[in-house]
Amino acid sequence: MKLHAVLAALALASGLTAAAGAAPPPDLALSSADRAALEAAFAQAGQAPPPPGASDAQVWEATERLAQAELGLRLRPADLDPLWAQTAAPRSPEREMADAYAAGRLAGWAATLSPDNEAYAALARARLRYADIESRGGWPGLPSDLRLRPGDAGPGVLALRQRLAAEGADPLTPELPEIFDPPLKQSLVAWQARNGLEPDGVLGPATLARLNIPADARLARIDANLERWRWLPRAVPADRLEIDTGRAKGALYRDGRRVRTFRVIVGAVRDPTPLFLSEINGVVLNPPWNVPDRIAREEILPKAALDPGYLERNGFVQLDGRLQQAPGPRSALGLVKFDLVSPFGVFLHDTPGREAFGLRERHLSHGCMRVEQPVALADLLLAPQGRGGARLTADLATGRTQRIALSRPIALVVVHWTVQVDPEGQVGFLDDVYGWDARLAQALSGM
Repeated sequence: MKLHAVLAALALASGLTAAAGAAPPPDLALSSADRAALEAAFAQAGQAPPPPGASDAQVWEATERLAQAELGLRLRPADLDPLWAQTAAPRSPEREMADAYAAGRLAGWAATLSPDNEAYAALARARLRYADIESRGGWPGLPSDLRLRPGDAGPGVLALRQRLAAEGADPLTPELPEIFDPPLKQSLVAWQARNGLEPDGVLGPATLARLNIPADARLARIDANLERWRWLPRAVPADRLEIDTGRAKGALYRDGRRVRTFRVIVGAVRDPTPLFLSEINGVVLNPPWNVPDRIAREEILPKAALDPGYLERNGFVQLDGRLQQAPGPRSALGLVKFDLVSPFGVFLHDTPGREAFGLRERHLSHGCMRVEQPVALADLLLAPQGRGGARLTADLATGRTQRIALSRPIALVVVHWTVQVDPEGQVGFLDDVYGWDARLAQALSGM
């Protein structure tokens, strides 16, 4: 009973599942180098290591739980939400750990538990900071009626300084700390920008509400984002197109380097864009739009019933019992569609609604991903096979539908990041419009 209590406390301190693994080897004896390597694995994962007085068996069992978590094996994402179609590769941490110990390479094995990605490592380091903040009681809430702008003075300004300082965003200054001076405004502007708010340097209702989110809720959201990292392949393709539905942004990577970034319009709350892995295998120029039945039934046909000329004016025709919109400037797919294997029926394409890319909130589609710079992206994908540049421009100008197969298909990775760490280590929390962080955090808290 005593050992069980110690292990339960370890699991609680580490935030890890208490699921039992294989028994430690009967002749287990961890060297000081082994223990140091295992403790480093905890730090790498953003978790508290076992206490200094823990026995070898306790360290062993805590590390098995850590491995289960870091390898993304605690839950099956699709069991929580069918739109979460990313699953960590099956592994056997208990067997791997035993084999590594027997071969004298426990340190090397432990170092590979966490995803080898600097963004993940930065988030894990941030987790340690926020776990420490949470363990010390978090930060006090600001008064619900507090409103501040540059030039104001009083105890509320000091409270704002202290709140920003709690996350490392604004050092306390001894000179006139109750004055809302330009440096405080600059600090608040930076905090607002990181957290997806209008960076106006004013403490209004929206900023106040975000500042008053408690530290334990922040920590839970970090844990949810770390968990989604663990579902991805350990070797993410160096050449890939990555769509981030949390920030509604995209990026093209070549040889692991980001060569182009762009804004994206992604699924609205009612129609979230799924998390999935696929590949882009072709580019369609001047594509027609085969209207999904639900969109036809709920949106287009009701408009046509009120406006008899609506279908003809917008290029819609009935084809084999379904609506199709002809290519052209009014086409919902715009000038370019990127062909991909889509298990959810969501696609990547252009749009005639260019003004929406200027909006801060871009969760607006029926689940498809609309690209801000579709022709530039098509050029980058087609140029290696001689179909970019002037030839792409000429092909588009014909108005004729053409599908160009990519000689080298490129991976598509759709992710959902709502917590981000900037190069200075400052953490920003975006709106979780889909509510996915809360759902995942609740599932993890029960483990």
